[in-house]
Amino acid sequence: MQSTQVARATATDGNRLTLDDDLFVRAHRVLGIPVVNQTVWRFDRPLHPAEVGRLDLGLRDGPLARSIRRSRVPGARDTWVASSAGGPVHVATSPLRPGDVLAWAEERAAEPLDPWSGPTWSLATASTTDGGSVLSYLTPHVVCDGGAHVAALVAAVEGGGPGRLPAEGPTPTVRDDLRDAVRQVGLALRGGATAVRDALRSSRPPRTDVQTSRDGLLGPDQAGDDLPRAPATVVVDLDARAWDEAAARHGGTSNSLLVAVAVEVLLASGRVEAGRPVRVSLPVSLRGTDDLRSNATSGVSIDVVTEVADGVGRVVDLGAVRAQARSAYATLSGGRHDPLGPLTQLLPDPVVAVLARGVAAPLCLCSNLGQLPATFAAPLGHPATSVLMRSVTQGVTPSMLRRTRGGLTVWWTRHGDTATLAVLGVDPDHLGDREALARLVVGTTSRWGVPSTPW
Repeated sequence: MQSTQVARATATDGNRLTLDDDLFVRAHRVLGIPVVNQTVWRFDRPLHPAEVGRLDLGLRDGPLARSIRRSRVPGARDTWVASSAGGPVHVATSPLRPGDVLAWAEERAAEPLDPWSGPTWSLATASTTDGGSVLSYLTPHVVCDGGAHVAALVAAVEGGGPGRLPAEGPTPTVRDDLRDAVRQVGLALRGGATAVRDALRSSRPPRTDVQTSRDGLLGPDQAGDDLPRAPATVVVDLDARAWDEAAARHGGTSNSLLVAVAVEVLLASGRVEAGRPVRVSLPVSLRGTDDLRSNATSGVSIDVVTEVADGVGRVVDLGAVRAQARSAYATLSGGRHDPLGPLTQLLPDPVVAVLARGVAAPLCLCSNLGQLPATFAAPLGHPATSVLMRSVTQGVTPSMLRRTRGGLTVWWTRHGDTATLAVLGVDPDHLGDREALARLVVGTTSRWGVPSTPW
């Protein structure tokens, strides 16, 4: 994920939830689809229970030790309060076959977490039949985004860091909540006026040639499509040096190659067509040093040119992708500008539920998490052979995925000489079959000269 530090932040406004926090709260509380972040490490040696126990104790004294206190005044933002609401470490009773690790990870990613009463994180381990082991680390996105997810574990291993979040302090009074509500109403009114002025000043017509999540034909719902079902997920390990070399040969970077691979998988699936640009969403971290916010992420979008080359839909100009991304990132150098944010937080849950019916998911979301910190890649003192990082939306159904019209989401991490690519198909019609998606991913990376090894 691209990082743009705009300020050094040591606390939120009275430990009040931010707009980004509130978005994930509403997904959980109103829509019933909590979003969690998960990391899974694979090791070539067994894990000792005491090692995992020490890691869990470290988390209890760090940034994840927080929960949400509901405000007592309508319009006031909820507050983070200190807690130690971790869950017990789950240890699998039977060893896993190496080929079953991803299925085990899916089971662990479905574990319920509760940002109000806990637990706010979960650790789970299992041995594998080849003498190795796996470790899963799960956190609610409302409690921590990807950057905070990493920082919390690093702090648990090393000690220090930003410390316990939020800082211990007095519980807000009704008067505090009333004051915050009045302030939020004022911000909402000013933000609404700003949004209207911005809309009136904007003279650029929307592009009609770009393919977005509104494009593409999706199938009708089938029997059982209203029941929760995990979307198709594929995880592959790659030679990180081969990846970098492939990007450099084509005038790009690791990030622009990731975008190209994701778009080409979409093209191969039939969801989008070659010859028209494809809109790609790129998350951007706004997290500063010792930043205590749970979520400090924004994002930009670029329109990636595609064409048919040798009979296959391709992205041929990584240099252009790189330039587009650089230009888009520059727009966030002064921080996030969202005039309607305060108004969004004021909306009652029933209104949010109605508005959410018309919200579309990104067609293509690419999250390059980059080089993992050494401590994070070896949380128990010995390096992992592979590290999967991803977000999971719990409780989704095929019907829901069709309604939100998403396409593909990918995450890329590097640890030593290995890179791990996680691919999530959120289009149940074009990308709903895991084996077919795996063939598309392996074939696409191979065309770029980067062989991949599926989990």
